[in-house]
Amino acid sequence: MGYYILLLIAMAAIFFTVTYPYQFKIKRKLNRIEKLKEVTFVKDVKTGYIEIEESEKKEKFKIEERFIDSIHVEEKMRYISIYPNREIKKNTPILFLLHGLKDRPEDWLERAKLLENYEALRKKGEVEDLIFILPASGHDGMAWYTNFYGDVKARYEEYFVRELLKEIKDAHPESPLGIAGFSMGGYGAYKIGLKNLETFKVIGSISGAISLIRLSINRRVMRLFRYLYVPKFLFNNMDTAHFIRVFSSWGYKILKEDPYSLLKKRVSSLKGNRFYLSVGSEDKEPYLMFQQWIDVVGRLKKYNYFYKAFIYEGETHTWEYVSKDLQNFLKYFKKSINN
Repeated sequence: MGYYILLLIAMAAIFFTVTYPYQFKIKRKLNRIEKLKEVTFVKDVKTGYIEIEESEKKEKFKIEERFIDSIHVEEKMRYISIYPNREIKKNTPILFLLHGLKDRPEDWLERAKLLENYEALRKKGEVEDLIFILPASGHDGMAWYTNFYGDVKARYEEYFVRELLKEIKDAHPESPLGIAGFSMGGYGAYKIGLKNLETFKVIGSISGAISLIRLSINRRVMRLFRYLYVPKFLFNNMDTAHFIRVFSSWGYKILKEDPYSLLKKRVSSLKGNRFYLSVGSEDKEPYLMFQQWIDVVGRLKKYNYFYKAFIYEGETHTWEYVSKDLQNFLKYFKKSINN
């Protein structure tokens, strides 16, 4: 028995060494990706939003906190809805924006400067009326917008699709929908979006966790990973215990909920859906968002998805970065939502 355990440890150590995302591997992939016409490298980015007084926000927007007594999770769920405070068309586009791990819906307003960025674009005629839905993920901001493995009282993806999404669609049956998110929210947007391509025309990630397999091992060993039980120490400096509670330690269970893996499976279901993904060039440790972005750009290109990708020089994993990228995404959303 002791020999067997030592052999497993040795195999795991070799596996980790071989599949680790070394810098020379990343540089080689980046050199290829930067040449793609869908990829834009942004230097010296500045915030482009305009400051808005609270009184002006109340005058221009109807901002409400709403609650749903969910039957899929053991907590009351909430979201923030934002409407233009004027008469709008029945087919006004709706954008769901998902926050990151341990964050709140309010971070889109307070830290990403959502309304300030939106108004800056609207005054220049670069966007039209939009409705924003800012859901709380639940579980103290750590729900991952997914169903916890083996926990029938924590079906957060079921809540999102069968309750929140249904409520919004019932109220606005003619509105086209998009979904995007930051960090964990980028994961949720891609995962839910890819599972519901008939519902979400535009799917976006800003520094998103869009390749779960990259959080532990290299994508090239995916076939082997499918059959592995992944030890905790292989995960990269994250809340490992919680991650395993949500997704389990079994490779095939993780792959079922992995956006990178879903991209390959959902190609045949595409109906002109549009994808957006951005990242900072220094968003590497501890979550490897930069490396995840590289993987997913490569897969989007390989399978001929419609997408636009941005990489921002020197930026890291912050809400300030989101505030700088948000206008690019909103313009992409406006351009793509009715195509």
